[in-house]
Amino acid sequence: MLAEIWSVFIAILRKSVRNLQACTDVGLIEHVLKRLRNADVVVADLLIEMLGVLASYSITVKELKLLFGAMKAINAKWPRHSAKLLNVLRQMPQRTGPDVFFSFPGRKGSAIVLPPLAKWPYESGFTFTTWFRLDPINSVNIEREKPYLYCFKTSKGVGYTAHFVGNCLVLTSMKIKGKGFQHCVKYEFQPRKWYMLAVVYIYNRWTKSEIKCLVNGQLASSTEMAWFVSTNDVSAP
Repeated sequence: MLAEIWSVFIAILRKSVRNLQACTDVGLIEHVLKRLRNADVVVADLLIEMLGVLASYSITVKELKLLFGAMKAINAKWPRHSAKLLNVLRQMPQRTGPDVFFSFPGRKGSAIVLPPLAKWPYESGFTFTTWFRLDPINSVNIEREKPYLYCFKTSKGVGYTAHFVGNCLVLTSMKIKGKGFQHCVKYEFQPRKWYMLAVVYIYNRWTKSEIKCLVNGQLASSTEMAWFVSTNDVSAP
């Protein structure tokens, strides 16, 4: 029964970066190493597998010292499971995705906040580019959550935003608070997959301005729009 619980827990960890981050925040590696000393063979194998998953995501200096300490020989004899713990060290460099990234779980304040911009680049346009990954808790929440990718607005609510509705990225240009232009990017963003995104706002003096969206280097969507923001009173909430 205990082995089944740990097996399910490992699957939960692998499913979501949020779950990995939550376990990292509480220092789960240290607790698992303490439990490993008295675990039977089956449970120990699962705990070591869990250590590999956690350590390949993030491990502190203190936790790394504890991991080496768990393999330290006593009276010229290695402790139990030492050989298997070596596999944890081998797994640590074998991570997928970026080595460093920001994690925004959706709680209040989980964002990068910029100071007010002295001059908005309305004369020639601007580009927003980033790598990102959607990491919903489950398939139900992906439709319920509406995470924002960016939000650039004036103090009067005029400006540009991008947010997700399910797998769809919606670009909004707000001329008057509550009224504006929206464009749904013609691309289905899959959860738990990294994408390189560039949203290009192009200002045209004599014709309508444009928005172009590139995903992984390929043009995914484009549309015409009015150029709403022409003020220096810009903030980034």
